[in-house]
Amino acid sequence: MSRRILIFLTVVFVMRTSGALPETIELKNGREIIGEIIQETEDAVVVSKYGGSFIYSISRDRIKAIRSFGPEEIETDINLEKKGAYSVDKEKEKTRREKLEKYRLEKYEQEVLASKKARGRIKIKFSKDRFGVVDALLNKKIKASLLVDTGASRVVISEEIAKQLGIEDLEDKPTVHAVLADGRITTGFSITLDSVKVGDSEVKNVNTVVSKRPPGAGLDGLLGMTFLGHFHVKMDAKDNSLILEKY
Repeated sequence: MSRRILIFLTVVFVMRTSGALPETIELKNGREIIGEIIQETEDAVVVSKYGGSFIYSISRDRIKAIRSFGPEEIETDINLEKKGAYSVDKEKEKTRREKLEKYRLEKYEQEVLASKKARGRIKIKFSKDRFGVVDALLNKKIKASLLVDTGASRVVISEEIAKQLGIEDLEDKPTVHAVLADGRITTGFSITLDSVKVGDSEVKNVNTVVSKRPPGAGLDGLLGMTFLGHFHVKMDAKDNSLILEKY
């Protein structure tokens, strides 16, 4: 008996006695997977390769044929291992796993964010690191810098912002009094904004005061309770952000 045949018989004997006789899984796309079948069901075949380094679950509808591991395939497998082909595969597998873990982490973070949105919890960064100041979108078209003010009963905007919104004939609007950010009391005009949106949180038909005086240095207005009253409100000084959560 030649040395080559003896080696082959020894390999087959070891695999048979260990219950790890490999098979060749021929796929319909022409690819072949060589390994130990560790589980079979009506729908799939589970294959272990390289001592369990890789596990494949192959759908039955992808499989063309399953055949026993022949002597030529064993020799090919041994030669590939000697050439370090498996170590290359393992390195690729490591890279693939790292990419998969990154994808899973990103997916998890997206799911957490979606969950928070589902229960209406939104975190909004303050504008330009000015604590308490947020960028608001008014009537879906004009941006305004508003100071979050739970002490203000209404949203307050400046006359300049009102003009940008196309609101005219203010003198014909009802007259009201409003307290500004610095504590001053001013006369203003009562209007209703179609919508006020801060981050992903939006309130429609917002009762608002157009102030005759500037609401405060560098401000376009106040974000008062006609908006904030729809949410649990928290200001996070550490994270420099506003947290709004729906009731």
